[in-house]
Amino acid sequence: MVDWVTVMFSALWIVGLGLVIAALSYSNYLAPQRNQRLWQALKMPVCRIMINLGLVFFCLGLAGAGSAVWERSLWVLLACIFSFQVWQARKNCL
Repeated sequence: MVDWVTVMFSALWIVGLGLVIAALSYSNYLAPQRNQRLWQALKMPVCRIMINLGLVFFCLGLAGAGSAVWERSLWVLLACIFSFQVWQARKNCL
């Protein structure tokens, strides 16, 4: 029998890593277009939002897959930190 909760949380962290990779790829594409270095393109609010949002999904996926209470608490704490960074980058974008 398939444990659908585990599948859902596994999909969540995989999607999170996909977002991080997509943001890095987009920054790598955008940097030469704007005559910038990669680290300068990564500082753009759009890239910061995508990377931090991907890390939120990653942390939540691992929090759901964790077995110990301290492990889940740590992943949720990290997800909250990255969520705050998404909020800050979104506020700077507006």
